[in-house]
Amino acid sequence: MAEKTLLEYWFILYNRKAIILVITLSSMITAGVLSKILSPVYEAKAVFFVPKDPDVTTFFTSPGDIMARSPLMPASNEEPHGPYIGILKSRTIAALVQKDFPHKSVENLMRRDMDFVLSDEYLLEVYARDKNPGLSADIANAYVKYFRHLMGEYSRTSQLERQTTIEEEITHNKKRLSKAKGILKSFQQKNRTANLDEEIKQLISLKTTFESQLENAHVEYSENKNKILAAKRKLKDEVRAFKTSELVVTSPLLEKLRAQLVDIEAKMASLRVEIKESHPEYMTLKGNYEEIKKNIDKEIEIIIKSQVKAPDTFYENLRRQLISLSIEREGIEASIKGTRQVLSGIEERIREIPKLRNQLDAFTSEVDRYKRLIDTLKTNLEEAKAQARRAPQVAVLVEEATPPRRPSFPILWLNMLVACLSGLAGGVFYCFFVNYLEETRERRIYRLWKILQSTGE
Repeated sequence: MAEKTLLEYWFILYNRKAIILVITLSSMITAGVLSKILSPVYEAKAVFFVPKDPDVTTFFTSPGDIMARSPLMPASNEEPHGPYIGILKSRTIAALVQKDFPHKSVENLMRRDMDFVLSDEYLLEVYARDKNPGLSADIANAYVKYFRHLMGEYSRTSQLERQTTIEEEITHNKKRLSKAKGILKSFQQKNRTANLDEEIKQLISLKTTFESQLENAHVEYSENKNKILAAKRKLKDEVRAFKTSELVVTSPLLEKLRAQLVDIEAKMASLRVEIKESHPEYMTLKGNYEEIKKNIDKEIEIIIKSQVKAPDTFYENLRRQLISLSIEREGIEASIKGTRQVLSGIEERIREIPKLRNQLDAFTSEVDRYKRLIDTLKTNLEEAKAQARRAPQVAVLVEEATPPRRPSFPILWLNMLVACLSGLAGGVFYCFFVNYLEETRERRIYRLWKILQSTGE
């Protein structure tokens, strides 16, 4: 076949213009009839966006003190919006919307009746289609509502789990605090650590006092010793005068009474550090002390009467003086011993105080730590409860869907235009196809004859 020119193609179309017109009109008429027959479908649109910055507001804690108002803006790129469109397309949100609109199936909501688009302005557009314009608007708005609901539930579930964890931690830490308080109280009672600073001041003052008493007792002991030596020298002279045997100024009972006196003196000195003299325990020891002194005096009288028959002699007076000095020495020795024991106890207590202070500080710090931790957890619990009651701004509605006035399908003028163009294209194609058949008719007949002839032979 020879190659045709544009003019020849035009003559082909011109000669068959009636066919093109018929096909075009048929298409337009068919489209018009179908547009009138088909039920109209309305499409409503709701527009919203998810703020770029999270809606963070705190009531009791202050991570950033975010309380001022600020403009809410969507993220200015496509990547962050991918999960949001995925949530809108999910079966979960479709099932929630379907409960409000039972005439819709979940499959239709997921595939045919809904569209979700990210606009060039990075706003999320929800398109809902239905034969009822009011229902289409309600479905679009329902998607926005349940999107908020799902996003809020995700954070609320996490918040409730956090709240439960905080409550459990408060319970555990209260038990730990109670245990730490018990340990601290037991330590204070055992080691008498109510006020270590005041106690060490008193101990230093008492140590100074007892050291002064000990020095005075040593002086008195030295004086008493000299007096006893002098009395013994004089007594020896009198012994020679009387020509008697060695003088006995003690007895087993007297030694026992003196030992008891020394012990009581030491206990009284020790108690004077810890309690007042008006304390019942101290008064009891003092009564025992006086009673033993009376018994010692009686024993001394017995010894004196048994050894010396002439009570008014100078010898007897020396014996009495020697015995009195011996008793005084025993008392001084008891006082020195008791004072030394008390000083030893005071010094031991002073040496213990730094160690006790460290232990007390450790136990007190442990108690304070649990108190602060519980206070912090209680604050966090109040914050968690407040956050659970609060509805965060997870989606900002820009345009609420309203019932559309015109259907989105079918659109008569658009359908007529498409039918016209389609009919025109179909008519042109038909004309060229018919022209091709006519031009190749003789060749096709000749080929068929050749085939039949070869078959006959």
